[in-house]
Amino acid sequence: MDKTQFLNELGVKLAGLEPEERFEILADYEEHFAAGAVSGKSEQEIVFDLGSPDEIARDILAGRTEEQVEEAYYVPRPVASKKRSTGSKTGIFLAMLIPNLVVYSLLLSFWGVVVGVAASTVGFFLTPIAFVLDVILNHSFEIYKLFAVIAGLGLGFIFLVFTIWLAKVVLLATVGYTQFNKHLMKGEKKHV
Repeated sequence: MDKTQFLNELGVKLAGLEPEERFEILADYEEHFAAGAVSGKSEQEIVFDLGSPDEIARDILAGRTEEQVEEAYYVPRPVASKKRSTGSKTGIFLAMLIPNLVVYSLLLSFWGVVVGVAASTVGFFLTPIAFVLDVILNHSFEIYKLFAVIAGLGLGFIFLVFTIWLAKVVLLATVGYTQFNKHLMKGEKKHV
């Protein structure tokens, strides 16, 4: 179950509540998903941590009397979000032009750092080949070079872990900011 399914199911289970109260509860759970995503959790892990929508709805509705819950017999369908007009989209585009240039320039710089660290990682992993070629071509084996190769391999593994972590962080930032802009241009409230 992903975030959308979870929130939809919880919204259906809480249909007996006032719309404002239901919206606040769903907004709180959206914040749980946002906080979990920032800490690196997948949507499935966050759903697992939160529990099932049935249990959550049962706990929320437990403190209410039966008259309060049964009072709302009509569940309105969600209103489709209004699409932005062309003029509105143009205004938002112009307003976000400078911030987008700055943020995407920074993200591009961070991707450059990821590529640089990845290149360093490859360099550390290639040190044994350079060592073997040195021994073959120069006919000299020196023990300190062997230890330097072992240290280089160790640094290669450390840099590999760091490169993977850094790439994930920069990818999350890039995708998150791009989705923010997409939702902003469409007029959806998902970016809030």
